[in-house]
Amino acid sequence: MFFKVIDVVFLVRIVLIGMLLALLAPWASSADVILVGGHIYTAEAQSPAAEAVVIEGDTIAFVGSRREAERYRTSATRVISTEGKMVLPGFHDAHLHTFMGGRSLVGCDVANAPDLASTETLLKSCLTSSSSLWLVAEGLNLAFFGESGPRLDWLNAIAGDRLMLLRASDGHSVSVNTAVLQLAEISSATATPPSGVIERDEQGAPSGTFRESAMALVERVVPQVTEEERLSLMRTAIGAINEVGITSVFDAWVGSAGIAAYRTLEAQNELSVRVRAALAYGYGDLFVTDTPTVYERQLREREALSGDRFNLAAVKLFIDGVLEGETAALVSPYLHKPGYLGELTYPQHDLNDIVANLVSYKVQVYTHAVGDGGVRAILNAFEFAEQTHGRKDLRHHISHLQLIHPDDYDRFAELDVVANFQALWAVPDEWVIELNLPVVGLDRVHRMYPIASIAESGATLVGGSDWNVSSLNPLDAIEVAVLRQDWQANDALTDDQLSQLDVLNRSERVDLDTMLKAYTIDAAWSMHQEALTGSLTPGKRADIVILSEDLFAIPPQRISTVQVEKTFIDGQLIYQR
Repeated sequence: MFFKVIDVVFLVRIVLIGMLLALLAPWASSADVILVGGHIYTAEAQSPAAEAVVIEGDTIAFVGSRREAERYRTSATRVISTEGKMVLPGFHDAHLHTFMGGRSLVGCDVANAPDLASTETLLKSCLTSSSSLWLVAEGLNLAFFGESGPRLDWLNAIAGDRLMLLRASDGHSVSVNTAVLQLAEISSATATPPSGVIERDEQGAPSGTFRESAMALVERVVPQVTEEERLSLMRTAIGAINEVGITSVFDAWVGSAGIAAYRTLEAQNELSVRVRAALAYGYGDLFVTDTPTVYERQLREREALSGDRFNLAAVKLFIDGVLEGETAALVSPYLHKPGYLGELTYPQHDLNDIVANLVSYKVQVYTHAVGDGGVRAILNAFEFAEQTHGRKDLRHHISHLQLIHPDDYDRFAELDVVANFQALWAVPDEWVIELNLPVVGLDRVHRMYPIASIAESGATLVGGSDWNVSSLNPLDAIEVAVLRQDWQANDALTDDQLSQLDVLNRSERVDLDTMLKAYTIDAAWSMHQEALTGSLTPGKRADIVILSEDLFAIPPQRISTVQVEKTFIDGQLIYQR
């Protein structure tokens, strides 16, 4: 009997010890940082909200209740109260241009000029403040000019004999004065290159504006940045990226110089953002950065050229141009040009072969398509590739999507193609009213940027800025997607004045949760990193942003006024307001 009692006591002790160890096991490690309080938005469907997030090293160790999070706390743990604020996964910008963004921050930028007179004043100020022979300016608003763009009389009046090149804010045209034309040896006899437009006067002479591939005719004489200058510009850009809470980006167009810069920054531990980069397609005349030989080598060596945060895993194709330049490919003709459907960069059969070849090498295809004809052409190519090589998990992108024919809405989900919208453009601004409406008509204007229709079709929706074309801040674009009205004009509205502004097709509004997922978990999936980032999930990297207010607790017209307070990547605080 005595031995039986001893056995029982022993067994009870063993059980109790086992239970204690089981309780303590999940919290055997200690936290470096605990975020507690406020609205913690996880982007996880199964557990969309929590009370606390625990960071251990570069990893999210726990997401859940405040009480359980306390078990991770030690004397060395930094506890950050987020009461009244919002915690969410780091934003993913699925379409931007890092180098060009840095260039716009450092150089002469006229993107914010409200009218033509202000543009002129800014340009003259840039000329006066610089002793350089050259003025290269960014962000020219084409809505201030007619369909032919800036002309030589206006350009010469500003610059005189100085060399001046103005890049349009859409990135698809440049304008130069006579001094640059002479330096580039461009005249009436200069042939228009394939996939390009040289605007000409009544006598056939170049009038100052060059579109699409024709831009290279004048860009080639602009002094090129050095390697160190490029690195400096990209450091500046990355700082701005972190400042708005972005921890992952899809750089939508890189060549040798960009690849080398990213690799250097990562080697120097200065790449405080995850980068998935799309290599510029190496054949043709439109936006080609390297020779075919160099392009092919980069394509073969893309894995070796990648690192931990820099990933060269996609190829960029331009399918058409832009609507304001009348180079976007349409299903139905431009109104003022009977029979004219715009410009496809590649005939359909060539595009089919290009895409199928890339798919055969398991390359993600990342594309620019603005018009509904361009969108249909690349969807046809994706369908051809699938029929040829079978379904592969590549998650191809179509960016911009200003017009999509309704017959093609369901094809995004059917073909597993990512719809990459720049939602900030979905407003009835001067570009839409002055440049788009006259050439495509009201019906097509009302169908522009059909974000809700594509989301309802079941396709994966992601957001991108196209910076430096437009604002880098994801909250600006999110507000526009929710309201489809001018986010800047909204700042002057009171909470009860939401209907005071013009709206671009209110039926295409989407809810806040849809857009937050488009900038977090869905964008992470589109970049093939959903196992790494995109949600506040134990085991994922601690890429986290803290906002000054809860986006769900404020009127939607105030979303763009919310501030990023802190940005973390791999658990490291990389920005603090």
